[in-house]
Amino acid sequence: MKVPTFEKGSTSCKPRVVEYIPFKDSLATWIIVGVFIFIGLTLAVSVLFAINYTTPVVKSAGGPMCFLILFCLTLCSLSIFFYFDKPTVAFCVLRYLPFLLFYTVCLACFVVRSFQIVYIFKAAAMFPMFYSLWIKYHGQWVSITVAFVAQAIFLLILYSCAPPRPYNIMLNPDKILPSCDLDLTAASASLILLCLLCSLCFIFSYMGKDLPKNYNEAKAITFCLLVLILTWIAFATVHILYRGKYIQFLNALAILTSLYSFLLWYFLPKCYIIIFQPHKNTQQFFQGLIQSYTNTTNE
Repeated sequence: MKVPTFEKGSTSCKPRVVEYIPFKDSLATWIIVGVFIFIGLTLAVSVLFAINYTTPVVKSAGGPMCFLILFCLTLCSLSIFFYFDKPTVAFCVLRYLPFLLFYTVCLACFVVRSFQIVYIFKAAAMFPMFYSLWIKYHGQWVSITVAFVAQAIFLLILYSCAPPRPYNIMLNPDKILPSCDLDLTAASASLILLCLLCSLCFIFSYMGKDLPKNYNEAKAITFCLLVLILTWIAFATVHILYRGKYIQFLNALAILTSLYSFLLWYFLPKCYIIIFQPHKNTQQFFQGLIQSYTNTTNE
């Protein structure tokens, strides 16, 4: 698309190319197809977990927390649609809001889950009173709610003081790149909260790396976080070195990869056990793992 512009002191207009990725572009199509596949998989996992809700695999994965995570991951994926076509005010708002808000809930759930796993196996015997209070006062849900409310407040401040808005990046005298201006200073509290949750989750899950071999909740979370961290390090590096219309595609790809990391490496292995290894989805099998780990640590 070309728009007429003029340089200061000039008496004639000079056409400039406005570069962006439209929805009809093949790259946008592949990303959008990936989003629909992701939504379909999350729905299928939710149905499978609902059918097998009382089984040990679903309970060990988080029970009702699993449905909250899957629901929030689905809501996060909606932000990807707004990385294509020419940005508007609404596009800029919806490009960041769903991902920042609902990915916070996902990370908070995994922080709580990894903490519980490590505490049950390594600290419950030393501090039994703490865990009883944690259960009595619904510590996991309180923690998730606090993270959600904090992020909602940070985003409310961000969108009130410095809302993302469309602006044009001058790539060169002949090209304009429409983008969304996100004030990183105003968004710093929101981004710091995400980094804090990610760090806590990684610390707790890494502490559980030596748990029973087949009881791999903490290991799965650790691997998901490694994929997440490496994805955004790679995107940040490209963002510093490259300026062009494909940066929006890469941003959408980074978000989609972040979502798939938890779906593929945390939820799908559990689906595999439910469907193809039902002998491992029994109370006796899980009790055997825990007993074997207890005997090993006591030796």
